[in-house]
Amino acid sequence: MVAPSLIADHLRDEIFDLRLDQGEPMREIAIAERFGASRRSVREALLMLANEGVVTHEKHRGARVRSFTTDDVTDLYRARAVLEGTGARACATAPDSALDAVIVALADLRRAAAEGQNSARHARADVHFHASVIALAQSPRLDRFFASIRSEMTFAIRLLQRREVFAGWGEEDALREHVVIADAIVQRDADAAEEAVLEHIRVNQRVLSGITAGDD
Repeated sequence: MVAPSLIADHLRDEIFDLRLDQGEPMREIAIAERFGASRRSVREALLMLANEGVVTHEKHRGARVRSFTTDDVTDLYRARAVLEGTGARACATAPDSALDAVIVALADLRRAAAEGQNSARHARADVHFHASVIALAQSPRLDRFFASIRSEMTFAIRLLQRREVFAGWGEEDALREHVVIADAIVQRDADAAEEAVLEHIRVNQRVLSGITAGDD
């Protein structure tokens, strides 16, 4: 028997690789046949992905890949602003080890961008960088909350990355705002770090809202 978690892992990877389009049906029978799994296992896998925010269930229509609306984007980025703004401000008093973690995350993000900007690896590294900023607050509760929206955030960032690559962005373009954030954090400049984070969030929210409105 194929475990639901394994099915979920494969489907999540396909969503993050953008091999499945927003709104694409996730048909239980077809997925069960593909993995040699029971429909019950597939249903459990789809429920896992729904709980992560990358799959939605519609009555009488079944499961589909998440389609972001402008309201979704507003809500998601409002949460990011609170979490990351709090983390950024905490750089003034955070332990050195937490600041080091931000630098390590930035280095990994740089490597991921060099390997391929329009990729799930790059998106995951991007989300990890922002998680390291939130971790500056030394709050397990904030960390857990961000973890609960991590998959949804990764999917959103994948859509942003695809737009950036199509627009001709290079590695340094993709990294520039992250470098500004990290520099302010290392200098323990709480005001500059918070402003850099919030500006980054504002810009990305505006672009992603344009994508959801069909401006591609």
